[in-house]
Amino acid sequence: MKADRYLHPDRHLEQDLGTDDMNDYDNPPSPPQDFQGQDNTGVQPGEGNTLEIDVGRAMPPSQPGHLPLLQPQVHAAPVELLEGGQARSMVAEGMHFVGNAELRGPCSVAGQVDGNLTQAPGVAVAVVVTETGRVKGDITAQKISVMGHTDGILDSGQGEVSLHDTASVHGLVRYGRIQVNGADLNATLERVPVQKPGA
Repeated sequence: MKADRYLHPDRHLEQDLGTDDMNDYDNPPSPPQDFQGQDNTGVQPGEGNTLEIDVGRAMPPSQPGHLPLLQPQVHAAPVELLEGGQARSMVAEGMHFVGNAELRGPCSVAGQVDGNLTQAPGVAVAVVVTETGRVKGDITAQKISVMGHTDGILDSGQGEVSLHDTASVHGLVRYGRIQVNGADLNATLERVPVQKPGA
């Protein structure tokens, strides 16, 4: 009774068909030949059984000898920018500010302010009260836009007031131009005449 034997994928079937012996120790197969008569094993005839393989260069180390440290760079702002530029301010959502503020640049209120927001002399400022913002006090600015809740005087002088549909406004509104988009308006409106240049 003969057992089927396992043929390695590198062995050629033609070499094994001629022998019935299960063990090929006495007759090792000859290496495959290419079309020029040289074998494909990389060993030249007569060189022995040593096989040299070029493995290339070694891999670089996985960790460098030292890790670079990042140094924080502090850039000092020019003094002219701080004095002459517009200073933006914001009362973020969840923040509660109590007191009066003099504004020298745009202001956004998303939290709660108990006090007055007034633009500094000689500066035109825009104040935005967002949907989550609440101001209990007076707002004096060139441009006022309300989407949240205000209770007090909104004074834009000859400037512009915009009341959006989510706004709830109580008190007095002084304006040169006004835009009301379905706001909850429970306030006295006072229009300030806009002076034309040269008049």
